[in-house]
Amino acid sequence: MSQEQAAVVFGVSVNTVGRYLARRRTTGSLAPTAQRHGPTPKKRQRLHAWLPGRLATAADATLAEHAAAFAAEAGLRVSLATMSRAIASLPADDPGQALTPTGRRRRPGRPLKQRP
Repeated sequence: MSQEQAAVVFGVSVNTVGRYLARRRTTGSLAPTAQRHGPTPKKRQRLHAWLPGRLATAADATLAEHAAAFAAEAGLRVSLATMSRAIASLPADDPGQALTPTGRRRRPGRPLKQRP
């Protein structure tokens, strides 16, 4: 079957058929390639692994104190904004806190606001 006929049968453009054929020639498969943008986030992974233990021992510490402790223990410096985002992205301790009073999903790490 020609590329034009394949495009009509599958409902795609002729250029798409050509790209699929080129991918099949180079990789031997039509499977999509893995999309990766930038380096792997190693610092964030280490910070997320370190934070629960730190918060269990020093929950009342400031962001600056957490960042200094992480730099001392892991040897990596993080900004206060990075530390804040990492703490906010931790999962909720109480599964019941995962929903707001109106039933919407709550962003992880955010405290549940109480109505007066």
